[in-house]
Amino acid sequence: MLKVVSAETFYPSNLTREARQNLSENLYEVHKQIFKGLNEKEFDHYVVNSPANVTKIFIYRNKRKKEIIGYFAVHRFEKFIDDKPLVIFRAEAGLLPEYRHKNANISFWFKEAIKFKILHPNKEVYYLVSPINPSVYARLAKYIYKVYPKYDSIIPSQIEKLMMQLADEFGLEQVDKNKPFVRKVGWITQASEKEKVFWQSSDNLHIRFYVDLNPDFDKGNGVLTLIPLTFLNLFISLFTFFIYYTLKRKIRYNLHFLMQKVVSSTHIKRQRK
Repeated sequence: MLKVVSAETFYPSNLTREARQNLSENLYEVHKQIFKGLNEKEFDHYVVNSPANVTKIFIYRNKRKKEIIGYFAVHRFEKFIDDKPLVIFRAEAGLLPEYRHKNANISFWFKEAIKFKILHPNKEVYYLVSPINPSVYARLAKYIYKVYPKYDSIIPSQIEKLMMQLADEFGLEQVDKNKPFVRKVGWITQASEKEKVFWQSSDNLHIRFYVDLNPDFDKGNGVLTLIPLTFLNLFISLFTFFIYYTLKRKIRYNLHFLMQKVVSSTHIKRQRK
């Protein structure tokens, strides 16, 4: 199993101009192996030299050579929408294919948002993202209690209005006037044909919803997604996540224990023969 052994933390605003440039160039080399559709200058603007109030970047390195194999950038924007102060978290993440679904923790945006909400309980906080990958959207929709849009929920009118305002604020262009939640992102995941076939034929309700809504996701289109970071939403989401992984670990342990008993029993029977 390929493992990520370290996640270094960088605040670009604390680096010199030369150091930021080196950081951007190194990350872009990895980025090119994961995505297409974005040149080096655009990548630098989105990830390293973002206009966000605060940017925090985690860099993943592998176990053997300490090479950079991925990144996770979290941005905090402070906006005024309809004369109301809002805090908007955004993020970009990339991990080389051979390291995906291993032990790399890519939930840093969630941790950062939780810490901020605890320290600023009276502020209205949201996470805005436009996943260009059905699996990324499906993970959010599965573990987060309130996510908009979602196949089994109705979007309140005020939330939909806010989503449209934020999309305009961040320059996320509408692809089709009949599909207001599908936005032009420009990033394209370099997915294998096997992955594309899986997504297109999946019976996972979240993936099915995403693909039906955004069939051209492989052209750089994403689904505008908003998560209200309220204490209730955070608490229920964390509880659901904890229960899921606790049960998963127990099932794995019980299966491993059962397999050991079967192997041991078979071995004893063979010895008796």
